[in-house]
Amino acid sequence: MKIKLLKMHIQNFKGCKDREISFGDRTSIKGANATGKTTVFDSYMWLLFSKDSLGNAKFDIRPLDADGNMINNLEISVEATIRVDDEKYSLKKTQKQKWKKKRGSDAEKFDGNINEFEINGYPKKESEYKAFIAGIIDEKVFNLITNPSAFSALTWKEQRDILTKFSETISDLDIATIYGEKFSALIPELKIASSDDILKKYKFQKDKLESEKKEIPARIDELSKQIVSVDVGALEVQKAAKQAELKRVEDSLSGGNSTRQKINDLNGQIMDEKLRISGIQNDANSELDEKRRSARQVVNSADDKVTKTEREILDAEYLKEDYIKARDRAEADKTRYAEEYNEWKKKSFPKFKPLEEFAEPLPLTDKDLTCPTCGQALPEEVQRQRIADREKRCKQLHTEYEERKIKHEADYDNAKARFERDRKEKLSEILKIGHKLKSDVESYQKQIDEQDKEISALKLRLEAEKSDLSKVKKDLDAIPAYADISGEKNCIQIERTIRGLENEIEELRKETPDNTEAEARRDAIRDEISDIKAQIKAADNTKVKERIAELEEEQKSIGQKIAEQERMIDLTESFIRAKMNMISEKINEKFKVVRFNLFTEQINGGLKETCECTVNGVPYSSLNDGHRIVAGLDIIRSLSELYGVIAPVFIDKSESISSNNFPEMDAQMIKLEVISPFYIDDNGKIRYIKDYSELDGKTLADDGHFRVEEE
Repeated sequence: MKIKLLKMHIQNFKGCKDREISFGDRTSIKGANATGKTTVFDSYMWLLFSKDSLGNAKFDIRPLDADGNMINNLEISVEATIRVDDEKYSLKKTQKQKWKKKRGSDAEKFDGNINEFEINGYPKKESEYKAFIAGIIDEKVFNLITNPSAFSALTWKEQRDILTKFSETISDLDIATIYGEKFSALIPELKIASSDDILKKYKFQKDKLESEKKEIPARIDELSKQIVSVDVGALEVQKAAKQAELKRVEDSLSGGNSTRQKINDLNGQIMDEKLRISGIQNDANSELDEKRRSARQVVNSADDKVTKTEREILDAEYLKEDYIKARDRAEADKTRYAEEYNEWKKKSFPKFKPLEEFAEPLPLTDKDLTCPTCGQALPEEVQRQRIADREKRCKQLHTEYEERKIKHEADYDNAKARFERDRKEKLSEILKIGHKLKSDVESYQKQIDEQDKEISALKLRLEAEKSDLSKVKKDLDAIPAYADISGEKNCIQIERTIRGLENEIEELRKETPDNTEAEARRDAIRDEISDIKAQIKAADNTKVKERIAELEEEQKSIGQKIAEQERMIDLTESFIRAKMNMISEKINEKFKVVRFNLFTEQINGGLKETCECTVNGVPYSSLNDGHRIVAGLDIIRSLSELYGVIAPVFIDKSESISSNNFPEMDAQMIKLEVISPFYIDDNGKIRYIKDYSELDGKTLADDGHFRVEEE
């Protein structure tokens, strides 16, 4: 759809009392500051959407008097003729004031404004009028394709949302498939979720695992506090004493005092020997525990080194990939600018076309010197006057011709000089950019080579670290959980001694006299021995130590899971980076002048979404007015294609860019240009002034200095 503004009639709108303007394909509205150029744009937007050209719904449209007060009782109206494709429409909006008298008073009080609407001369309700405008074009879209600064005034998120519509046909799954094996691990998830959701998922899981990992040291510490520090040896002594007492009772039941005493002495010797074995076992187990703890620390340290190096390799490969893409983009830009340089180099200014030779008016004939009524020759005085008038007119026309000729030559020289200056500046600018791009390509290639060296060195280091890890794991696995002291010479000798003592006791227990009281005492001692055995069993820390070992393994396992989450986070961010690069390229293909950066790299290697418009690498915010206009028109051209609508474009501050540098646009262009005040001289020519003293009694043209030109 194509919309064109044909004509506007503005009455009493802000500072415009009564003005009718016709518009062509290219129309320049020229005037000094505060002469009503922007008012034309404001009135057009008010007619369509009840807002000014900046999108403000609240703004004053009523004209002011010399003291700055609003002038009441004036009807404000804006009427425009527009063409939408092949249909022509006349739109009119009128605002009137409503006054109301208070009861018991003759004074009228302002009671609000009334807006009236017409379409093709037919009165319409406001709702009908708005529906008609909305049926032609959406207000937001109209603003974006009408005002070159409208898009840049949006937030970066709004800009980004609009730009991504250029690439909606590419899905995350399509992009991952294009890269083959690189992102194959993400393909199953991309079938059911977006890359942003996947990234959030892995970051959430990583945070959860890190939280779990932080809790494990506290749990280990709590278990460590449960390790019983009871003197098992002392309990063993108590148990042995009770067992000796039990033996005495049993001996008393078996025989005489002499025999019981011998048995007790032998049981005491057996207990002493068993305590010696227990001490040897405890010392050996403690030594093994210390070795295992030290070996586990060595394994954890070696495993951390491997994980760290693997992460460094992954980061280096991602960084290398980014450098490769940056180099390729710079190389492509360098080629594009080289082509543009050659095009500008070939450009030349058109040859000078002189004005046609001066042609004098036809000479006087006899008819011119004869009276048309009577046919007689005119009096000599009249004839002389006519001859003199002709000569004077010839002289005047010749003078005007010479002035036009001089101006024509001067205009050509000035235009050619401007062209040569612009061409020289453009070539210099392109050359400067080309040199920078060449330097960028070399710099990126250098970075790529350095990354290759670093990756090779890291891989060699990783192989060595994995070999070290394998070795220390074997060392850890080789350490037994419990010490085997069965082969110790001292233990073998002690066991022999115990067996000998036990044999002697058996020989002494052949006689067993009956004694009821002794039997009751025997049962009580046995219960006491059971209690001591239970205490010894409770003092066994084996299960607690096993649980601590399990937690340590769990801590290591969680560390590996965290590393896996980080790997997937890096992979997903790399995918998002690749996706953004692809989307950026697809979006930037739609524009001829501007480029958009949709993300920035953070110091920690992550991505930060953004939307920055640049021209030749210069951010939009740093451009001058002329370049901003060119950038804005380039954006309008692409957005018009996106939305399928072409509308009139109002270009404020158009004087900041020469007509030669205006891009070709299919849209109607209405330039708002600041010029010096001017007046019309006696010959009908425009004369610009720098100072009002130059007027010398002349009157400024058109309400001060406002004029409309069709190009």
